[in-house]
Amino acid sequence: MMKKRIASLVLGTTLVVSGGQVLAAESEEVVSPDSELYETTRVMEEVEYELTESTSDKALLQDQFANERLIESELALEEGDVEKAEELLEEANESIDQAESDLEEAIEAEEEAVEEVEQTLSESFEERTTKMRTLLEREELPETAKIGISNALKQVENVMKRAEERLALETKFASGEMTEEEFESEMKEINETFKAEAKKNKAEAKALRKELKNKRKASVKSVELDEREELEDADEDESEELNEELEDAAEEAEERAEEEREEAEERAEEEREEAEEREEEAKEEALEREEKARERAEKEREEREEREEEEREEAEERAEEAREEALEFEEDDDEDDEDDEDDEDDERDEDDEDEDEEEKKPRDKGNNGNGKGKGNR
Repeated sequence: MMKKRIASLVLGTTLVVSGGQVLAAESEEVVSPDSELYETTRVMEEVEYELTESTSDKALLQDQFANERLIESELALEEGDVEKAEELLEEANESIDQAESDLEEAIEAEEEAVEEVEQTLSESFEERTTKMRTLLEREELPETAKIGISNALKQVENVMKRAEERLALETKFASGEMTEEEFESEMKEINETFKAEAKKNKAEAKALRKELKNKRKASVKSVELDEREELEDADEDESEELNEELEDAAEEAEERAEEEREEAEERAEEEREEAEEREEEAKEEALEREEKARERAEKEREEREEREEEEREEAEERAEEAREEALEFEEDDDEDDEDDEDDEDDERDEDDEDEDEEEKKPRDKGNNGNGKGKGNR
């Protein structure tokens, strides 16, 4: 195990310090930061990292992420998004730090593939150093981003320096010049020194970036103040003219407002007169309808009274006719009664006459006999 690590360190250090003997591989195609899929790819990166169990594999993932952030920062610069490029460079530095931390944990855990991981990271450091130096030459890169790149380069130099020191210790330990206890103690001291220097570099870079940002803000404020003063000077020259224009505009606005107010009052007066005329016409129409209704009612009443009068007259005529008929009938009855009485009287008279005649007949007969006797005598 120890011999494998020594061989790996020798090969890795040779690759790092050889000064360009290994050509950088072509950049892996990445998703542009302005793509709709970019956020999805970043989430997938986080999920992949969390699901990875091997610490050495995690170190390789973080190294890959750092390389992708550098490529993305170049794309952002080409598209003119300087702030995004600066943000991506900062994330690249964070991935580099995490890769180193994962590698240290893998070495302490003595994982099997740690030698290959160290070799891969060494190669990646050289490629990334070339990319970072190329980025530093870009004029549009802001100073704060350049500070971040410089800090990353320092960190790579520290990694290379630590690799050389570790290689020297591995060589001494392999040759028997130092015990295992001395080797582990020296290696621990190298790691602690590296961590302290990395932390110090990060703090200095952060402080420097903050200072530059504050200066930039102050510069922006100063420029804004100068521009404001220039504008104020220009405003003073144009203030009178502007005030006159404003006064003229105000007068015109007042005149227009007065005209509009008068027009509004005229329209309101016309509408009021029209409303009064409509109201008067409505009243007249209502009176006419009411008069017509009264006339119709009066006419209907008169017609009703006439009908009632006619009906009353007709009833009276019928009643009179009925009375006359009744009187005629009574007169006819009286005449019939009188006729009956006359007939009865006539009958009685006839009966009386008959009786008288009857009575006369016997006497006549008697008288006739007596006469005969007398004559005989």
